[in-house]
Amino acid sequence: MRHRDTRTRPSTVLSAVPAVAVALAAALALAGCSGPASGGRHAAATYTIPAEKAREGEAVLHGKTGQSADMRFTVIGFSDAMTDVMGTHAAMDAKGAFTRVRILAVNTGRDIQVFDTWKQRLVTADGRTHSPDVNATMIKRQPERLSVGSFMRVEFDLWFDIPRGAKTKAIRLYGSPPVGSTGDPAPAEIALP
Repeated sequence: MRHRDTRTRPSTVLSAVPAVAVALAAALALAGCSGPASGGRHAAATYTIPAEKAREGEAVLHGKTGQSADMRFTVIGFSDAMTDVMGTHAAMDAKGAFTRVRILAVNTGRDIQVFDTWKQRLVTADGRTHSPDVNATMIKRQPERLSVGSFMRVEFDLWFDIPRGAKTKAIRLYGSPPVGSTGDPAPAEIALP
């Protein structure tokens, strides 16, 4: 059984509207699509990331960013002159003094990047470079190697045991080589306080 079509039929009223009014309506609709002085582009939306409280004795750093291959690094926290480290399963005194650098790493590429803790270096004012400390890294349960997916961000600490009294100058952070590369990328060298 077929039902009668009860939908409203199009009216012929629109055909009576002057062409100028239709053109004006179309122009207004299109004007609403373009942004101010941006050539029609809207500003990109940004994520709101919950704030994290700095740890005791940690300096919060701003504007400390660098890039190595497809990895963008931002140093967000810094602690130095720590005499010991304590974790859930062990504690240890520093041979010199521990320096902790809080890193935010973002993979800006389309392939997975591998962050290798052991390639990173802390530079002191005397020009010497220092490798991350194995024991502090393990005690604080920080990553040794970390796969960072495309457009993924991660936050973690790098721990160094440097001579007591040494002044920190910078940190050299290395991303992984891009696909097809035959060598390691140039590091991001970020000045530290």
